[in-house]
Amino acid sequence: MQQSRILQKLCFFVTICILVPNVLGDCNECQTNGVKCINQTHFSFCSDYIDKSQVVGCPEGQVCTSMKAICLPEGAEASCAPTPAVECPACDGSSIFVCTSRTTFQMCNGDTLTSQVSKCKENTFCSIKSGTICADRCWIENNHNGFECDRESPA
Repeated sequence: MQQSRILQKLCFFVTICILVPNVLGDCNECQTNGVKCINQTHFSFCSDYIDKSQVVGCPEGQVCTSMKAICLPEGAEASCAPTPAVECPACDGSSIFVCTSRTTFQMCNGDTLTSQVSKCKENTFCSIKSGTICADRCWIENNHNGFECDRESPA
C-alpha cells in the first residue's frame, strides 16, 4: 500500500516536470497564441503574412504571455524572464558612433554624445559591431546575441 502511494506521487511529480516547460513559454519561440515574446514586454508575430522583424510593445504595465490575450497585467506569468537593466554603450573615445536604442545611433565627439540622433532604415537595427552601423535582425540574432542597446527610443 505504501509503495503504491510513493509510486503515485512519483508519477505525479514526473508529469508536472514534463508539463511545466510546455506551459511556460520561452523567449524568441513561437507560442500557441501566434507570437513570440522577444523580452518581457515586447513580441513579434509568427505568421508568414506579417513582417517578422516588426516588434510590438505591450501597453504600459503589461507583460508578454503565451495566453490568447498576449499582453496581460504585470503579475501574470510572462513568457520571458525579466530583462536586466538596459546598459547601452557610452562614448568612451574608442568608437565614432554608439547605439542609443534598437533603431537609433548617435555620433561621439571623444567621450561626449552629440545631439543629432540618426535612424536605421526600416527593418534594420543598430549594430555598430556589425561594421555597417545598422544590420538586419538575422545578423544581430546570429552574430551578436541581441541588441547593443535594447531600448525603444533614445534616453
